[in-house]
Amino acid sequence: MLNRDDKINRLRLSILVVIIAGFWGALEINLFRIQIVNHDRLSRIAYNQYEKRIILPARRGSICDRNGHLMAATSIHYDIAADPKMIKDRGKAAACFARVFNKSESYFRGQLKKNTHFIYLERKVDKKKVDKILALNDPGIIILDNFRRDYPFGSDGGQLLGFTDTDDHGISGLELIFEKELAGEAGEAVLQYDGPRRVFYNADYPIRAALSGNDVFLTIDKNIQTIVEDELESGVKNAHAATGMAVVLDPYSGAVLSMANYPRFNPNRQEDYPLNVKRNRVITDVFEPGSTLKIFTAASLLQDRLRNTDDIVFCENGSYQIYDRRFTDTKKYGWLSFRRVVENSSNVGMIKLSADLHPKVFFRYLKNFGFGEKSLIELPGEAAGFLEQPMNWSGISRASISIGYEIGVTALQMTAAYAAIVNGGYLYRPFVVSHLRTLEGDIIRKTEPEVIRQVISPEVSDILKNLMLGVVQRGTGTRAALQQINVGGKTGTAKKYDHKRKQYLNDRYLGSFVGFASYEQPKYICAVFIDDPRNGYYGGEVAGPVFNRIIHRIFNLQQAPQLPILAGQDREENRTANPISDLPELAGFNINAAVALLDEKDIKYEIAGRGQYVKDVAKDKNHLVIKTGPLRLNSDRTPNLVGLTLKEALNRLNLEKFKIALEGDRSGIITMQSIKPGTMVEQRTTLTVRLAN
Repeated sequence: MLNRDDKINRLRLSILVVIIAGFWGALEINLFRIQIVNHDRLSRIAYNQYEKRIILPARRGSICDRNGHLMAATSIHYDIAADPKMIKDRGKAAACFARVFNKSESYFRGQLKKNTHFIYLERKVDKKKVDKILALNDPGIIILDNFRRDYPFGSDGGQLLGFTDTDDHGISGLELIFEKELAGEAGEAVLQYDGPRRVFYNADYPIRAALSGNDVFLTIDKNIQTIVEDELESGVKNAHAATGMAVVLDPYSGAVLSMANYPRFNPNRQEDYPLNVKRNRVITDVFEPGSTLKIFTAASLLQDRLRNTDDIVFCENGSYQIYDRRFTDTKKYGWLSFRRVVENSSNVGMIKLSADLHPKVFFRYLKNFGFGEKSLIELPGEAAGFLEQPMNWSGISRASISIGYEIGVTALQMTAAYAAIVNGGYLYRPFVVSHLRTLEGDIIRKTEPEVIRQVISPEVSDILKNLMLGVVQRGTGTRAALQQINVGGKTGTAKKYDHKRKQYLNDRYLGSFVGFASYEQPKYICAVFIDDPRNGYYGGEVAGPVFNRIIHRIFNLQQAPQLPILAGQDREENRTANPISDLPELAGFNINAAVALLDEKDIKYEIAGRGQYVKDVAKDKNHLVIKTGPLRLNSDRTPNLVGLTLKEALNRLNLEKFKIALEGDRSGIITMQSIKPGTMVEQRTTLTVRLAN
């Protein structure tokens, strides 16, 4: 038998065996949990400790005008980050960051105390500030190359271009609508850490390079855009108005040459502007146009052969009542011909002339001119306007619509519709993007002019053009007239409607003028809208002079070829090589606008003369001499015709000064001209051009 001590020893041994077995059992269970149950989760944790995936941002494509001037470009900038666990001296680092970035030292101390291996400290930093940070020579500081969106011409076309967010994603305008094409495709690299936290690329994970975005080329002419922005601002300020809009369009293609809004918006500092300033009012804002719509009432009457220009109507001495609504004129007109009704913009006369126009017919013509539906231009936020179906018209709707009320339009709709009046009756879809191009130079998408429909005949178009010529020469639009160019157009003065009080206001107006130039060879449709003017309010008074100055300066632009900035070139490289290479041709610009542009680009210049407009510019690599003088039309200067078709060349020439002699195939492109571009001619001179396919 076992004595008492043996029993105790055996019990102790059993307990020890149980404890050891339990330990090994728990160890096996824990190993099973780690290796089998939690394998994936723990692997991810380990992976995150020694490997990190870094996104390699793609170069965002550029946005250029029709001549290659960069309107939105991408330049390099740097993001400053840190590994707080690797920082040698947090106090010294925080003090340096606070000094360089003008923030509190306590903020950076707090950031550097965080329990992480990576944290952003500052984004979109320039090279000078990066050099100051690198001078710390601290292994915990991380510098990341990145890209920054840059708008070289500041506020010119700001609402049209839109802007991007911190991560370079399009937020509005062209930047938003072409986000996919501009953004490109980001790449990726895998960074791996060894024991002492040194970083290196993992050869098992090759770098996937980023693919650059495509470049977008616009139909916008940067020179014309600058002129329109400049004169629209002056017009709004002179009229003490709230806002303004202006559009310049090619009537024979629908290409938008300029689209401007005032107040201006600079996308380089988009955070400084309220939302209503960032909006592109040309396509988003709907308004009752007033008398500019009368030309479409006239078109309906002439095309349907209900009236002709010699018909006369009694204008009731300026006052005419239909049911409970009284329509008035600014003057007490008696008998007026159809032509004089248009020229004098008589409300009573137009209402009475259109009395036999069937509502359904009138509605169809207005619809065919594009009113009440979107133009489908390649821009976000476009409004359709409003045009009620005839079944919903009241007893005074036809009369109201005939003079521009009870119908809502956008500035772009009105401009495109006027193009159809001028070009022989064809409504084109307006477009602002010419083509898309890859970084390698391959064109991947090109916009061709698109005729939506023919609305009126060429014969009626000619009659309407002649009526608009009379508006400028004898009627309400005389302040839009130019001395050396025949232009036509129509004025508009519309009372604004108060939706809260449900009534028209007697002291709030929208003044407008829509015209074309020149009368003989229409090349431009220009529409100007001045909202809520307080220094005068008639369209011919507040908008007509703006049209005058815009067309005057456009025709004064020099025809000398310009050297474009190639999309895809590095912005900083361009500035280093030649800081003035991306300037537009300044001749014809208001001197204040030219100086503002030069100051913004930090370009040295001298001004010679006392005129208000740039007459000539002499430039070397880093210096400009601006010669000023009075504004003169350049119609007697020989334009550059090489590269143009014969039709395009004839549109550029003052045929009173030049007699054309042709060599080669008339359907080809001009390859040579006998008179050097820019040469002044004093009398009618023979200009020989050679064409080839």
